Amino acid sequence: MFDIQLEVFKAVAEKLSFSQAAHDLHISQSTVSQHIQSLETRYRTKLFDRLHRGIALTQAGSRLLTYVIEIERLYVETDNAMLEMQGTVGGRLHIGASLTTGEYMLPKILVNFSQLYPNVDIVMEIFNTEQITSMVMEGTIDVGFTEGPELAPGILTSLFCGGDELVIIAPPNSPLAKDKPVPLHTLVSEHWVLRETTSGTHRSLATFFSQHHCDITALNIVMQLGSTQAVKEAVRAGIGIAAISHFAVAEEVKRGDLKVIPLLEGSIRRRFTILYHKKKTLTYVAETFLNFVNMQCPT
Repeated sequence: MFDIQLEVFKAVAEKLSFSQAAHDLHISQSTVSQHIQSLETRYRTKLFDRLHRGIALTQAGSRLLTYVIEIERLYVETDNAMLEMQGTVGGRLHIGASLTTGEYMLPKILVNFSQLYPNVDIVMEIFNTEQITSMVMEGTIDVGFTEGPELAPGILTSLFCGGDELVIIAPPNSPLAKDKPVPLHTLVSEHWVLRETTSGTHRSLATFFSQHHCDITALNIVMQLGSTQAVKEAVRAGIGIAAISHFAVAEEVKRGDLKVIPLLEGSIRRRFTILYHKKKTLTYVAETFLNFVNMQCPT
């Protein structure tokens, strides 16, 4: 197990915040301070300068961080090697997923993986695409699943993993809800209910608009919501039309609660993406999970 004092030091050094490190590690801020003080006593040097508006690594702290990152990597490699020799897949798997991937793609995959590897404890957090990307960059999750156009920074590895189709939905009594396809530009002046701009859904819609010479910023957006369910309810109430994953509205469309507006320009297709950090050594369980997902998802 990674030394707790070094783990705390690394968290503080990366966040440059005692309170944020305490939050991420699920311990009190006073405990964080005690661990840092113990390290400074052990090495007889200051690791952080306490500034008026925050903290900063000292020269000694910066050098220690380099070693701590390497020590952590070696711990992970050691665990991986021992587990691989035993053929044992166990431990904690911490993944993050965007709303669509987390609610509609991953549940079945996680159930199948858990049945095959019952000794793995799975934790999944669901946020929008931008937040999941940030969590992978910060190393707070092992693997992230996002949707829409690939926006992975250079420090991340990205792999395609299936995908879906966005559909434009309207209330069942809408005059737009007909079988005849409509041109995209005719929908610009309609009232729209959209996901937040940092979501994969919004980005995918913006890309589709751009490809067909329409400007998404020209839309008459009457509501922006951070929940797929909230978007569906708003459309059903007649507030406006929306773009949403066909997975999310399959039942409502089947019941006739919502209608799909076919587009003359064709389908709004997008691919899902798996993200992980290039410089963070994957645990054996994370590697096993990625291999499992690759077999489950079309590329």
